[in-house]
Amino acid sequence: MIHNPYPGYENQFKSYLRDGTDEQKAAAAANGKAMMTYTVPEGMKIEDRVIAGPDEGQELRIRIFTPKTDKKIPAVIDVHGGGWVAGNLDIDNARCIALASRIPAILVSVEYRLSGPQFHYPQPMMDVHAAYMWVLEHKDELGCDGQMGLHGSSAGGNIAEGVALYLRDHKEQLPALACINCGCYTTGFGEDHAFNQNFPLRMGPDAKAYGAENAYLGGYDGTVPSYYAFPGLCHDLGGSCPHLIITAEYDTLRDDGLKYAMRLLKVGVPTEIFSGSRVVHCFTAAPHPYTDLTHDLIAMAFQREFGMLDHLKV
Repeated sequence: MIHNPYPGYENQFKSYLRDGTDEQKAAAAANGKAMMTYTVPEGMKIEDRVIAGPDEGQELRIRIFTPKTDKKIPAVIDVHGGGWVAGNLDIDNARCIALASRIPAILVSVEYRLSGPQFHYPQPMMDVHAAYMWVLEHKDELGCDGQMGLHGSSAGGNIAEGVALYLRDHKEQLPALACINCGCYTTGFGEDHAFNQNFPLRMGPDAKAYGAENAYLGGYDGTVPSYYAFPGLCHDLGGSCPHLIITAEYDTLRDDGLKYAMRLLKVGVPTEIFSGSRVVHCFTAAPHPYTDLTHDLIAMAFQREFGMLDHLKV
């Protein structure tokens, strides 16, 4: 497959290549610097808090982005990416600022436990669930009107969707919308056309035993994983909350997301699909007009499900 990156995303495209050239390393460094650049809008409050985690004695760090407002607004839980084994609150600052100001909503980013020798599924997912329930319990203090949303990117999208299914199954308050941005839904995406078409852009080691999916599960043991760990394994998606599924043309996970979106539609779950053209995995991490356009789309999807567009009814 011949790749022709969207103009302006060249550094991000090259950062996913695995050739290790000086050019590739320079592009990766430039892309990393760009994604950490942001401006805080006037009046927005950013606060770090430590709350109780799901395990006894555990502390869970969250970051709360509150836009300037004179009324109660919804809250959206943000789950950062990093292949379950990396990433932190800082890598989603720009994304949270963009969405908090556009919706407007209170964005709550979660520093879930990363997978490795000490932690693995279900601990990261239950950290996010704990943050979701904490926001609901403290909605008045936070200025939240009680409506909730979920947003996750890459591995964070996987975790966010696991939480959405967990909330459904346990009859807890569903999010008004789950926005899953370039998420991973199964462990079998290596069989998809997207993986083979975009093979030079593949993520992680080639050996399954050392892969991020394996780390998140705490190792393969011959059993089928829980569908909270990999939502594409869920036998019944009916009754799920409305969704916005975002994929990218040059992402090895593209088909995994599109297949999941079609399954949601087939069981009557309101689902919006946006597939970014000529961009790579998690393209919205890079500052670009197309990223701004995508954030506008995400914001409008949340506005629609939060009832913020009811004034448009005729």
